[in-house]
Amino acid sequence: MGNHRGGKGARGVSKGPLIALGLVVVIVVGVFGWFQLADRIKDQGAAAAGACVEGDSVLGVAADPDIAADIRTLANRFTATSPVIRDHCISVTVTPVDSSEVRDALITGPDGAWDDKLLGPRPALWIPSSSQWVRQVPPAVVNGEARPLAASPVVLAVRAEFENALTTAAVEWKDLPSLQTGRGSLATLGLSEWGSLGLALPVGSGSGSTELAVEAVAASVAGDSAGPITAEQAGSIQVTSALTGLALGYQALPGAKPATTREALTLLADADDPSMEGIHAVPVTEQQVYRALREAPGSDVTTFLPKGATPVADHPAAILSGPAVDETQSRAAAQFTEFLREPEQGQVLADAGFRVEGLGRPDNTALTFPGFPTTLLPADSAATEAMMGVIRNPVTERTSTILLDVSSSMGAGEGPTSRLTNTTAALAAQVSRSPDASSLGLWEYSTNLDGTRPYTTVVATGPLSAGGFIEGSRRQALGARLAKAVPAAGTATYASLEAAYKSAVAGYTPGRTNSVLLLTDGANDDGSLTRADLLASLAAAGDPSKPVRIDIVTIGQNSDLNTLQAVADRTGGSLEKVPSSDGPALATAIGKLLS
Repeated sequence: MGNHRGGKGARGVSKGPLIALGLVVVIVVGVFGWFQLADRIKDQGAAAAGACVEGDSVLGVAADPDIAADIRTLANRFTATSPVIRDHCISVTVTPVDSSEVRDALITGPDGAWDDKLLGPRPALWIPSSSQWVRQVPPAVVNGEARPLAASPVVLAVRAEFENALTTAAVEWKDLPSLQTGRGSLATLGLSEWGSLGLALPVGSGSGSTELAVEAVAASVAGDSAGPITAEQAGSIQVTSALTGLALGYQALPGAKPATTREALTLLADADDPSMEGIHAVPVTEQQVYRALREAPGSDVTTFLPKGATPVADHPAAILSGPAVDETQSRAAAQFTEFLREPEQGQVLADAGFRVEGLGRPDNTALTFPGFPTTLLPADSAATEAMMGVIRNPVTERTSTILLDVSSSMGAGEGPTSRLTNTTAALAAQVSRSPDASSLGLWEYSTNLDGTRPYTTVVATGPLSAGGFIEGSRRQALGARLAKAVPAAGTATYASLEAAYKSAVAGYTPGRTNSVLLLTDGANDDGSLTRADLLASLAAAGDPSKPVRIDIVTIGQNSDLNTLQAVADRTGGSLEKVPSSDGPALATAIGKLLS
C-alpha cells in the first residue's frame, strides 16, 4: 500500500507578494491624490488670478476733517474684506479735505479744476460736513442722491456758567443778534459782569458750522420754522440787519479773530475767566465738542442748543461723476457707502460722537445729546452766498451821497438791459441791505439837469428810516427813484463832484464813515472845471475834522482814470474798475464801497 503525505492543515499563502501589492496601491493612490491636489491648487490660483484680472483699483474718498479719521478706519476694514468689482481688486484711500475746498473745486462742473497736490487724488466719493455743500455744486457733479451717513446738530459751545444762563432764559436763535449788539445785554440773563454777547463767527477753512448757524439765525428772524431760507428772505431788511449786527459785534470784540472753528473753540476752552474774555460762544457741531472733551478731559466747555429749527451737519455720501470716475469707481463708491451704513460700521461713528440712526449715544461723556423737534433745511447757494456776504462784509452805519452818472452813454445796451438799468438795480439792492440808521442820498448828473446846473438832488441825504416821502420812507423813495432814472446828455463829472463833496462836508455826521460814491462810465466833457481846478477845489473844501472820502466806481473804459484815481487818493477813498455793468463785478464793487 502506498503511504499518503501527512499534514496539519492547508498550505499558507506567502506574505511578501501581499505587502508588495499594498505598497503599489498606496503609491498609486498617493500619486493620484498629489495630482488632484496640484490640479486643485492650480485651479484655485487661476480662479484667484481671474478675480482681479484687471488689476488693482483705488477708490479715492474726500472726507471733511471732522469725520475723515473715522472713515479711514472703516475704509481699512472694507479693504480687508478683499472686495472685487468688475475684475478689479479694490482698496480705499481717504483724504481729509475741507468741504468748502472740495465745493470750490467741483463748482465748475464734472470737468472742474482739481489740484491733486492740494486736495489729494480726485475722489469718486465725497463726504462733506453737510448737505449744504452738496446743494452748492452743479447737479451733474453728483451721481444720484447724496444720503446722510452720520449727523451732528450745530450748537453753541459755551462755558458751563453761561450755558445755565442761556438755558434759564430760553434763548432763541433770533435773540443772538440783539445780545451781540446791545450794550451790557447779558445783564438781562443775570450776567451783569459779562457785557455783551461775544459770539465768534470764524469764516476760514473748516468753519462750516458758522454758515449753518447763520442760516438758523436768518430763518428764526424771518419767521421760517424749518427753512430752507430763500434768497429773497436772505436779502430782506430784517435778516440783513440781524446778520449785520452779528458781524459788526464780532468785529468789535477785542483781540485777534480766530479764522477757524477749532481755533475759536480752543480760545473759549483756555480762557481763565470766561466773563472777562471776548469770546463767549462758538458755533460748532455737537461732535466737535465731544471730540474736544475727549482730547482735553476736565474742561467745563459744554453745549447750548438755541430754540428754533436746528441746523444739522449730516455728512452725506455723495458719489461723484466726471471723466476721472469710471464705472468701476462708481460701483466701488456705492459698495463702500453701503458698507458704511451697516450697523457695525455705524457704531464706530456713533462712538466718535456722531448721531447715527438706530444707534445709541456714547455714555462716557458729560454731554447730554438732547433731542430737537425741527431740523432746519439747508438753503441753496444763492441764499447762502447772500447771508455769508453780509457776515464777511457787513454794511456799517454810514452817511453817503450817491452821485450817479445819467449821461447818454449810460443808456448803452450791456447784457439784456442798459448800463444805467444794471447800475440802478445794483444800487437798489445795496440800499435794501443797508441798516435803518444809515444816511443815504441820491444825486444824478449829466448836463443842465436843474436849470444850468448839471446835477440834481433826487433824494436828499438822510436816515433811511425817515418818512415824509410819497413812497413812504427814504429807503423806499431811493428804490423808486432809482427805478425811474433815464439817460440824459453830457458828462459834467467835475462840476457835479465838486458840488456833492461840498454838500457832504457841510452835512457831515460825526462818529461814522462819510462819503460820496461816484458811479460813472466816461470822461468829463464839461469845460467849466479843469482837472487842476477840481483837485484844488476839493482840497480847499476839505476839513480834517470832517473827513469825507470820495469812492468811485468806473464802468468800462474811461480816459479820466488818472484824475479819478487822484481824487480818490487825496480824499482817502477807493477806486474800483469794473469792465461791464452786466455781471456780479458791479454789485461787488458797490457793496464793498458802501459796506
